[in-house]
Amino acid sequence: MNTQHSFNKPNANKLAVIGGLLGLLPFWGLALAELWESGEQVVSASTYLVNYAALILTFVGAIWWGIALTASQDSLGGIARSFLFGWSLVPCLLAWFLLLLDPAIALIAIASLLLLQWLLDFIFLWRTQLIAQWFWQLRVVLTLGAVPALLLAALRLS
Repeated sequence: MNTQHSFNKPNANKLAVIGGLLGLLPFWGLALAELWESGEQVVSASTYLVNYAALILTFVGAIWWGIALTASQDSLGGIARSFLFGWSLVPCLLAWFLLLLDPAIALIAIASLLLLQWLLDFIFLWRTQLIAQWFWQLRVVLTLGAVPALLLAALRLS
């Protein structure tokens, strides 16, 4: 795999990069809602943020499903493929469960799971070269952009 990708080179999918970066706006807009809202509106913003973050957690887990479907037999053996399929379901199921919890707890848990997924992506996808460098760089930026917003919102709720 060519590891000479970056956000600025033509190998990076511009729509993926722009869409990913725009996806940070709801994280920060909802996390900062308390600055201009109060009472029930803050609770609503935190509920919306938990729901949005749960969707994103589901999405990053689903990336593993896509890789398991599309990776060649040479790059991914049967056990590894099964592991990718299996793990891809975990973030979705955990996200669904977290929707039932208190928003402050759910926000901290989702932030932790996004970091765990990022670490697993590094170990199982980036180091094994199943994803391109530009995509790994995007994952880093998006994770480091989303997690602080979730933690800030959780802090404001407690």
